[in-house]
Amino acid sequence: MEDLAEIIVKRTTLKEQVYEYLKNAITLGEIKPGERLIEEKISETLNVSRSPIREAVRLLEKDGLLEVNASGGVTVANPTIEDYRNLYEIRVEMESLSAFYAARRRKIDEIVLMEKSIRDMEKEISANNVKGLLSVNLNFHEMVVRASHNPFLVSMTLQLRGINSFYRKAILEGNPQYMRGALQDHKKIYMAIVNQDEQEAKNCMKAHIEHDYQSFMKVVANQ
Repeated sequence: MEDLAEIIVKRTTLKEQVYEYLKNAITLGEIKPGERLIEEKISETLNVSRSPIREAVRLLEKDGLLEVNASGGVTVANPTIEDYRNLYEIRVEMESLSAFYAARRRKIDEIVLMEKSIRDMEKEISANNVKGLLSVNLNFHEMVVRASHNPFLVSMTLQLRGINSFYRKAILEGNPQYMRGALQDHKKIYMAIVNQDEQEAKNCMKAHIEHDYQSFMKVVANQ
């Protein structure tokens, strides 16, 4: 008979597996904005009970990826233009600050991972792999934030991952060539962090976020 500790570990693992599955499906566009999530369907697909699904849904709601209405229905978030504008105003300050402190506090292993992320981004661009680009782009930004070693800054910035993923996907789908410019931005940010040039890292990240927003607004204008 399983003891309580084993049951808790298995339940946690299931919750995390369901969370990662749904998060990837949403951020990569396999489950569309505004689409309703059906617990029964997810349960059958993943062969899990509804309990870890509900736990994962609560986490994804905190990430801003899901919305739960008063009756308990769950739908994928569908951000508005105003949401994206508000996101930009926060990102341009918080991620620039993250880059500043990443340049001051980064560790060697973090530099190695950032360099790998840039190489991975080059490969995904060459392969024209949209899903891969979304993933490596997200990873690079998260690496920079975590390298700040400011737990409050990390927590607050990562809370925006949900709407951020929709934002990046909209840019990439509307302007597939944008990622080539984004790659050059990432390289500048990376070098500033390597050189521990705090102000340059901050300036490069700010310019990168501004490029993001300008590209997004062009996509919106062309729709």
